[in-house]
Amino acid sequence: MNLKIKNLLLFIATIVSFYLLKLDFINVNWMDFLFLVFITIITDNIKIYWKNNRLISNMPAFLYAFILGPEYILISCLIIIFSRTKHKELSKRIYRVLVFSTAYSVAALISYSFSTSFSLFSLFLFVSISKFLNYLIVDLPKKVDLSFFLFEYLLFLSFIPYSFLYLYFSESIFRYSILLVNLFILLIFYAFVNLLNQKLNENIKSERLRKLNEVIINLGSVLKDFSLKIPPEQILDKIGDILHDELGYSYVLISLFDFDKKLIRRVTQKGLSKEIFEKIQNQEVPISEVNRFFRKKYKYKEIYFIPQANLINDIYTHQPRENIDENYFQETSNKWDPDDLLLLSLRDEKDRLIGYISLDGPENNLKPTKEEMNILSVFAEMVSLVLTHSQKFLEIKNSSEKDGLTGVYNHSKLFLDLEEFEKEKVKICLVFFDIDNFKAFNDTYGHEFGDWVLIQIANILQNNTRNDDRVYRYGGDEFVLILKNIFKKDLLNIVNRIFSCINEMEPKISVSAGCCCSEEKVDSYTQILNKADERMYKAKKEGKTGIIFYE
Repeated sequence: MNLKIKNLLLFIATIVSFYLLKLDFINVNWMDFLFLVFITIITDNIKIYWKNNRLISNMPAFLYAFILGPEYILISCLIIIFSRTKHKELSKRIYRVLVFSTAYSVAALISYSFSTSFSLFSLFLFVSISKFLNYLIVDLPKKVDLSFFLFEYLLFLSFIPYSFLYLYFSESIFRYSILLVNLFILLIFYAFVNLLNQKLNENIKSERLRKLNEVIINLGSVLKDFSLKIPPEQILDKIGDILHDELGYSYVLISLFDFDKKLIRRVTQKGLSKEIFEKIQNQEVPISEVNRFFRKKYKYKEIYFIPQANLINDIYTHQPRENIDENYFQETSNKWDPDDLLLLSLRDEKDRLIGYISLDGPENNLKPTKEEMNILSVFAEMVSLVLTHSQKFLEIKNSSEKDGLTGVYNHSKLFLDLEEFEKEKVKICLVFFDIDNFKAFNDTYGHEFGDWVLIQIANILQNNTRNDDRVYRYGGDEFVLILKNIFKKDLLNIVNRIFSCINEMEPKISVSAGCCCSEEKVDSYTQILNKADERMYKAKKEGKTGIIFYE
């Protein structure tokens, strides 16, 4: 329900209740008035929090006002307008006052009508009804735990005995000291709850330290995996698991910059459905589009926090807290908004932005504290370090496995793969290519032209095969193609495409080829290579520009 509508309904209920109470300010006692002002100001400004909710602390004052008469209840309601609250907006301050004035005036109206003289029952009735109304108006819509209701209700009941005792000493000069006992009870309760909250805060910090230790242990595991040379994509996938499972973020999206295409490349995610992730992956988002989020005003170390990023503007007011405690949960400004954006920047060794990790849906549903940002910042730095070194390793690995001229795999990688395929019993077909009369081309056109021919042949082989197939430069003018788990029909189509493309080259180039598959009778996968080589030479002897599949 809209706050303005709530305020209007509560205002009407308050006006009607006080009208029916028939206020009479003529007989207001000034001593009682001054003491009521004193006890209302004191009690209403004592902030007691329990289980993320603020307890009502002004009951001793309103119980005293109830004994004095309905006029005093209105006086107390007017006094709490000026109390210190977390709400700066006038509408919310008015709402708070109207909630109390409605609850206490309606409770007084019912209690007065049930009993013409004050008794334990009338006091009990006032406390019970006012608490129940407050629960209906405030606690129930917020789905406050019932245990909180009982906890607060028991506190209220503890104020009844001394309030009742006041009735017997209403003419005594010591009557106010009796009511001060209720204030003393409230202060003891305040100290007790603070003690419990301190213990709870220590538990919160301990839990966060535990999570930090788990993160460090898991990061150590990632570093260990890095030493085992796993690809960057797998490292980032493990990073996503840590952020999702250990730090409790519901959604994790890891993106890297593709500087060649000037686009964002979505690498991995946690928490999103497969359909949504595929949709995100298919979107072409320019790097320039996300650069607006990486501004200095949003930055805290390696973290960028943008509140309500959908309404991004020049105003930025969020200031992360030094520490988190029980009071932190109370402030609406600390609540996580679905449009909030939390980014961990990933940088290379030259401090250039190369990607980012986007986090959403923290398990505590709160904006990050400085403590959390410090942890995440160290986390981001370590991820950047691991990623940078992993990328360098892949570059070194590629240089040792790739042919420097053509960019396809080299002779050494071929034998390593054959050994791996044989061990894993992968079904393969191997095609051995040799460029016909290549020496003559080199002698006629020069070595630069010869290099161009080799590069073109390598490109044709790569462009006309499947993603899972592998192309190797065996040496000189010889190339090897390995096709895994392929039907003979598909093999023939691929080979025909390759020969067709080579035949279209200018000047005219031709190749001879031999093929052997693991389904044939072979002692080892190396023998597959040897048989394909033998068939390639047989094709050359039979006139070149052809392929032999079987002997």
